Amino acid sequence: MLLLLTLSVQIDTLIMTADAQSHNVDGTLLLEARVNGNPAILMLDTGAEHSLLDRDFAQRLGLRPVAVANIERPYSSDKTEIVLVHNLEIPPIHSNDLQVMTDDLTASSVALGVHIDGALGNDLLHKFTVTLDYSAGSVRFDHTSIVHHGIPIKLARIDNRYVVHLNFDGVPLMFLLDTGTNFSVLSQSGWQKLNQKKTALPLVDGVRTSGTSATSKLICVHEMAIGGISTQNLPMRVHPPTSIGFFADPKVDGLLGSDFIRQFVVVLDLANDTLYLRQDHNFKADRNRFSTIGIQFAKDATGFFTVMAVWSPTPASEASFEVGDQVLSVNGVSTIGMTQEDLSSQLHGEPGRKIQVGILSVGNQRIASLAMRNLVCQSPLIVTR
Repeated sequence: MLLLLTLSVQIDTLIMTADAQSHNVDGTLLLEARVNGNPAILMLDTGAEHSLLDRDFAQRLGLRPVAVANIERPYSSDKTEIVLVHNLEIPPIHSNDLQVMTDDLTASSVALGVHIDGALGNDLLHKFTVTLDYSAGSVRFDHTSIVHHGIPIKLARIDNRYVVHLNFDGVPLMFLLDTGTNFSVLSQSGWQKLNQKKTALPLVDGVRTSGTSATSKLICVHEMAIGGISTQNLPMRVHPPTSIGFFADPKVDGLLGSDFIRQFVVVLDLANDTLYLRQDHNFKADRNRFSTIGIQFAKDATGFFTVMAVWSPTPASEASFEVGDQVLSVNGVSTIGMTQEDLSSQLHGEPGRKIQVGILSVGNQRIASLAMRNLVCQSPLIVTR
């Protein structure tokens, strides 16, 4: 019989300072690991209180549950199984007898277009000083005694998550630090505080969020300050109200994701409740990130891409794109051999650039002629000190 418990982790860990084998996929840092000798891809996720494995992956490895625990996500909470991992290797980390949660990571895998086997959470991350270089796609683990470089940002804690104090257009807000999301989010608490000051208005609706069926709005925050750093024109999602999950906590005003922190070389010193940010001179902002037609998509079983969300008002909504349509071609080139990144690059570009998109909608094929449009935050993001 399984016992309900608060997850505790007992680890025999050996670390030799070195870079882990890692790469950056659309702002998410993925680590090459071995779980009980089996290859695995783990995302680095400060939004996760505890490390976890995808439920199907754990079952394939024959990992049997040893207990159950509560798992809290941004928009939901549930009970989940705990399994015992005898050996976890993320060179240079070697950990033995690690208890991890299990969860369904299908939505995260679909959103990134890369299969994810698990997440490295704060139960492990707080044991090291971790340096994140998004431009290089590298993750470095060190002992906590190394000399830090960069602007120190003091963190607070809510349970085993870390909170950053921000200022939005003069409004103080508290955001959870979440490297597992590549698109920062305002909770309803944060949105209401901003709306009281009349500083931000919704611009685009229908944005889909991984892990929930509810759609979000997309806004442009005019100015956000963190420590001595000021950022202008920051796109951000606004999530609708929720009664469960940690977004239901009125103290949580949002998630600060990698769309912001990837501009920096980031040092996580979670044991000392501190984040260090050093400007990354190799970072190049994607000026066309929101110059697009306004759809979200994922590859389906046919090898084509299915439209998962249609934003409005956008060129796609005006061309009568619908959720469930298949994207068959772009400018006459079939999408069947494209990766998610390939198609994304085809659907983004300079404002005014015209494209022809072949779609299959309710059994009928048609070619839609569209022009790229900058949907939010007309000026490029700027960081000053």
